[in-house]
Amino acid sequence: QSLRNLATSSLAMKVLAVVAVLFVASAYAAPTDIWSNCGSSSDHLKNLQISVTPDPPKKGQDVTIAASGSLDEEVSSGKITVQVEFLGIKVVSKTLDLCQTISKYQQCPIKQGPLSVKLTESLPSDAPSGHYTGKATITDQSGSEIACVSLDFNLS
Repeated sequence: QSLRNLATSSLAMKVLAVVAVLFVASAYAAPTDIWSNCGSSSDHLKNLQISVTPDPPKKGQDVTIAASGSLDEEVSSGKITVQVEFLGIKVVSKTLDLCQTISKYQQCPIKQGPLSVKLTESLPSDAPSGHYTGKATITDQSGSEIACVSLDFNLS
């Protein structure tokens, strides 16, 4: 029951916002021990690099992500489909507007070419500790995949 409440509470929305930002940022990134690229060679984001501090993220602390890559097209709009599981139970399944989600860090349209993003977000101290997995698929204005990112980490 408490996991169901998590999915609808304001805490869940804060966790979702941070996870969505982490997913978006990681889409500009190469795999680390937290992230893996589930995309294909046809994805529009190329030459990906990332650093996450701290790695893994810790609740109640800021998470800073520095990411860079090269976008092979201009992106005027898009969607982020996010699914998150906590201890193997789906707690988030949402589709977000790409431009609204990233507006604090990057404005649309996102120009073709080199892309560099550095962002910091706080993870709520009352976020549940445990094993999180998830997937985010980011698509552009025509529905083509920009990136796909898998998430797998323990939050403590």
